[in-house]
Amino acid sequence: MKMSIEQVKSEIRRFLGDKDRLALCLRGRWGVGKTHTWETLLAEEFKNNNAYPSRYAYVSLFGLESLGDVRRSLFENTVESAAFKTVKPFEATTSSVSERLSHFASKWRAGAGIIRGIPVIADYSGLAEKAGFLDVRDQIVCFDDLERMSEHLALKDVLGLISLLKEKKRCKVVLLLNSEALEGQDADDFKEQLEKIIDINLMFSPTAQEAAEIAIRDNAALHSKWVGEYAAKLGISNIRTIFKLLRIADRLEEILNGYDERILRQSIHSACLYGFALYQPGDAPPIEYITEERSYAFFSGDKDERTPEEIQWSELLRAYEYRNADAFDIAIFDGIRSGLYDVVRIKREADVLFQQLSLSDQDAAFSKVWDIYHESFDDNTVEFATKLKKAILEYAAAISPRNLSASIGTLKSLGYGEDVDTLIQGYIEKRNDGKEFWSGDPFMPTFHVEDPDVAAAFAKKAAEFSDDLKLKNVLADIVRNGGWNPGALEFIDKHSADDFYEILKFTKGEELRLVVYGLTYFRRISNADETMRSITEKAISALQRIGRESEINRLRVEKFGITL
Repeated sequence: MKMSIEQVKSEIRRFLGDKDRLALCLRGRWGVGKTHTWETLLAEEFKNNNAYPSRYAYVSLFGLESLGDVRRSLFENTVESAAFKTVKPFEATTSSVSERLSHFASKWRAGAGIIRGIPVIADYSGLAEKAGFLDVRDQIVCFDDLERMSEHLALKDVLGLISLLKEKKRCKVVLLLNSEALEGQDADDFKEQLEKIIDINLMFSPTAQEAAEIAIRDNAALHSKWVGEYAAKLGISNIRTIFKLLRIADRLEEILNGYDERILRQSIHSACLYGFALYQPGDAPPIEYITEERSYAFFSGDKDERTPEEIQWSELLRAYEYRNADAFDIAIFDGIRSGLYDVVRIKREADVLFQQLSLSDQDAAFSKVWDIYHESFDDNTVEFATKLKKAILEYAAAISPRNLSASIGTLKSLGYGEDVDTLIQGYIEKRNDGKEFWSGDPFMPTFHVEDPDVAAAFAKKAAEFSDDLKLKNVLADIVRNGGWNPGALEFIDKHSADDFYEILKFTKGEELRLVVYGLTYFRRISNADETMRSITEKAISALQRIGRESEINRLRVEKFGITL
């Protein structure tokens, strides 16, 4: 029967407090937190005076070449319980080792009849192994990384040492290992000796939720708790991976400090998925699969000839509420993969994302006003009409022509149409759209305008434009809408780098940010076509030209991720 992590912890605590000489084996896969959990519990029990005996040694067998190396390491790494209250756990100081070695060297010489004039440490290695090992008794000993020890060190010899420590030196011994990694004779020797030497045999196999609880403290920052939530959703039970994700989250929180919380949350949501794929490629969907562009139809199962693996991956991404990587996500991924975070690029994409979130918030607020109309039979005409008029002006940037038309028509039907001309004109003044928006596309469902006053006002506004579209308006629309109308790319590409330079030099304020983001929008598209690449090259050329004009302009264009 599989034990829960709390049950395993309870058994470890019982082992630590027991006065008998016992040997405990804690098995589990690499990275699941065996060592972390053992060290945490040991420190707690020593601090609470609940661990017996009062001395401790931790020895990693990784890299040790002989049994002599193991005995010497036992001596060197032995600390008193007081170490858990005064210095970092498991950290034997140089002075403490020297004092103990000198003490036992004197006793060793005296027993061997050696003259006092000989230096205290003539042969440190041999002395630590022989005299120092005499000091290893009545203590807790932990051996880690048994499965990674040198081929020159026989497993049966280590198991024999464990038996010696337990039976002859009155030690309690803990063995931490990944038994699944043992092969050949080592695996056979371990199975044969396990019941003879080990008194308590525990399997450490935390669930993803348990792993998150182990790695993340109760008082952790909110962004760290998000890591725990997302790691559990992805089924990550590897503590090392979770610790890496926590470090990534700390870095992103530092970069995005001051941004909308939803932007930070998206960055960590995506980062956990990308980290999972990079650090545990055998368990996660391939990173190429995660970052490829997918339609909604893909997630509804309409794609033919998917392998069982692809179905499993798509189900994981669906449950994780992840569909596609946007430019902000890709900037995060590139930072995780390279270890070097492009702060300017990440913030630039965060700015674009904030614009989109702002429009989404305004759209939600406008819809909430309409809830007054749809969700009751109350006599609340005055309340609805008053709030709808206010919303038309306040949320104009997020209201589609179709919704404006419906709102104006409803106000007229309710007898509140006396000032609709003012409302329509206010809506027009608050938007900075090009001729295409006002002339409308009958095939766009968001444009459908039925109210005659709205239609007339839009036609009048469209007539104010020359036959040529205004470049800055087209660019601003791309950023606001996260897309473009047919023909927009060809229209932009008709302009030269000099044209881009001129519009950049003479545009000011918030409009300038929209123009820059519009011109550089297609850098964020991984499968950009020839037209997109042409626009991007000319845009970069124009911005670099501006950056060379002065030091302050160099800093300004670098803010948008343009280097000279």
